[in-house]
Amino acid sequence: MAKKLAIEWDSQTLRMVVARQRGSSINVEQALVVPLSAAGDDVESVEGRVGRLLKEQVASHGFNKLPAIIGVNRSSIELQIFSVPPVPDEELPDIVRYQAIRECANVGDDGVVDFLRLPMNEAGQSRVHAAAMSAKQFKTHRKLCDAAQLQPQSFFIRSFGAARLAASQSGLSGKTFLLVENLADRAELTVIHQNEVVLTRSAKLPGELGSEHFVQSLQGEVRRTMFAAQSKDASVSCSEIVILGQPVAESAWKAFAQELGMPVQFLNPLSAEHITSNVELPPESAAQLGGLIGLLWADSTGTDASIDFLNPRKRPDPPDRRRTYVLGATAAACVVGMVAYMIWSGISTRDARIEQLKGEIAKIQKSNEPLLKVEEQIIEIDNWAKADVNWLDELYHLSEKMPSADEAIIERIQMNPNRSNPGGVITLTGQVSSDDVIAPMERSIQDEFHRVQRLEAKDVGLKGPYNWSYSGVITIVPEERERFPARDTVAPQEPKSEESSTDQQTLASEEANSTEEKSAEPETDAPAASVPPQDQAPGQTEAVSTKTQPIEASNRQDPS
Repeated sequence: MAKKLAIEWDSQTLRMVVARQRGSSINVEQALVVPLSAAGDDVESVEGRVGRLLKEQVASHGFNKLPAIIGVNRSSIELQIFSVPPVPDEELPDIVRYQAIRECANVGDDGVVDFLRLPMNEAGQSRVHAAAMSAKQFKTHRKLCDAAQLQPQSFFIRSFGAARLAASQSGLSGKTFLLVENLADRAELTVIHQNEVVLTRSAKLPGELGSEHFVQSLQGEVRRTMFAAQSKDASVSCSEIVILGQPVAESAWKAFAQELGMPVQFLNPLSAEHITSNVELPPESAAQLGGLIGLLWADSTGTDASIDFLNPRKRPDPPDRRRTYVLGATAAACVVGMVAYMIWSGISTRDARIEQLKGEIAKIQKSNEPLLKVEEQIIEIDNWAKADVNWLDELYHLSEKMPSADEAIIERIQMNPNRSNPGGVITLTGQVSSDDVIAPMERSIQDEFHRVQRLEAKDVGLKGPYNWSYSGVITIVPEERERFPARDTVAPQEPKSEESSTDQQTLASEEANSTEEKSAEPETDAPAASVPPQDQAPGQTEAVSTKTQPIEASNRQDPS
């Protein structure tokens, strides 16, 4: 957040504080307490000395670029608390101003009036805390700011800032207490009730700060202030006394607290809650900064509304109805005309475009008539190609994935295209050595392109290596890419002589005859086709071991 400057002055001292907001706290970066020079032979006024010193300090520290908050002394204003009738909020500023000018004799009709709403009293009446500043005092403050080239954004009451600072402390929030400030030329006493200022007054005291005579006089003012606050409102009864600054004359204040029956505590403005600072000042100077620090904290955090003479609450200006009506009628006419033109233009453009597109569509339909027949033929071919299955590849896949011939044989294979969906269906029936072969066989055949339904196995009680029969269905899912890798092709051989070819044919014929003679007793370690045992039932189909070669089926009748 940007830095802000707070300024106040009295007849003896000019005080300035620069702070920056940090979350819900403020950090005091600079603090100045500068005494005013004594009046010379020309009897220079207090305003003249303040203006000259203020201009020098602002120029030397470069404060003219900072937004400024001006703290107004209690002696420069008049404060009143009074009840107001129930009126609308927009009429309340006029009611308060009229009553404040009547109650405050030194303000005049051209004075500045601002106010704060207070909680209703016990009788249910609305109350306000009104503050009035004469036009002369207001012009003096503006003149001093302009001469120093300051940028004031608010004219706040300084004692209200000190009250905001004290009421923000965790031990004082919501309580009724008396706040005491010892300034250079006076003491200011403020009564805070439920975080609101109900009474503030200033008094000039004899003696030096901290002297016995000074403390006794101040204690007398404390009694009078508490009595005055309770006289105005019986519900305002102070329970504590808070003195801004470092402890001074502690023994005297301790005895005073015992006499009144209420605690007395000291609060250092530079080390209060929500305030951080590295500024080092004498204790008597730091005690005078409570009002400015409180104004900066309340303004930066926006915790409470406050009385602001530079921006007083006013009755809102009545709206110019005639101008509103003229502008409304003009805007309505423009909108209607624009909408009508847009509708007409849009319809005309779309009608022309529709006619143009109709002509283009008619031409395209006429030129596309020969292509429609070709498209129908292409669609039929595409559907046929999608449903086509390479049955040789499927037989190869099945021979690769089936168990060995010692464990399973296939009696019957039926391969059909799928009528409802692309792909095909393979129906298997056969025999296995045991039901333990079924599950591995299902997992071996199953993949992303082959969906195996449950193979049903049944114990048929046959003698021999195959005691169980099974049946099942394999659904083939078509794919666009090739499911099976290309088989290894035999490398081309060089042509041989005619004599060598004849010898090879003779040798192959002899090997074939030898194989037929030995087919009744197959060897298990040779990659040859397995033959069913002698007691196999008639009509059964012979299966090849799927570990070495594709399925080979033949129908052999029992010799009997």
